[in-house]
Amino acid sequence: MAVATPTRSVTGMRVVRLVEIESPEATVEPPDEIPEPVVEIQAVLPEVPPSAESIVVEEPVAGLRAAEVLRVRSSDSRLWRQALPEAFELTQTQRMELELAGKLEEWNDSVAAAVAAEYALTDWTTTDSQGRRWGVSPGQLHLGDLTLPLPFYFQGSSFQRERAARRAWEDQDIANGANTQVIRESWRDRAEAIRRRRDRDRNENSASADSTGTGG
Repeated sequence: MAVATPTRSVTGMRVVRLVEIESPEATVEPPDEIPEPVVEIQAVLPEVPPSAESIVVEEPVAGLRAAEVLRVRSSDSRLWRQALPEAFELTQTQRMELELAGKLEEWNDSVAAAVAAEYALTDWTTTDSQGRRWGVSPGQLHLGDLTLPLPFYFQGSSFQRERAARRAWEDQDIANGANTQVIRESWRDRAEAIRRRRDRDRNENSASADSTGTGG
């Protein structure tokens, strides 16, 4: 703290006497709890033996871009790695099973591609800016956020359904009656035709008998 002295300033200079005063706020109180000492734990890493295979790092050729440097070339030793010895221990049956599995995988991929192409031909839908689907796809009708299965039906009330069923029964009964009438009329016409033919034959036979008797 600075305390001004009663001395006068000499040639524009002022003498200031410094007196140290202990402030109550500056006193440091001892902590209530003594912090526990921090123990540093040093991790011990296991020693890893060096790899038996040596890794060859090729120096990049000057003047190549990063993509060309990262591209795998035919001279890369990883492409010419020796085959596993287990591959030469497979039996003929195991080799045939592996070949069959590969053929089935190729066949599944081909069928999946053909089905996807066929589905794309029957998918008449479009998507708007909000991701909603509109149109018709196999077995479905897309109306934005709503998708309905096809075919779908709108059912009326119980009275309307009963009335429609009654009308359908009446129409079927009328159709059956009309068919029966047509059959009966055809039978009647056929019987009439048979009767007229018999009468004609009888008349012809009678005329022939009369002419034969007269001539005798």
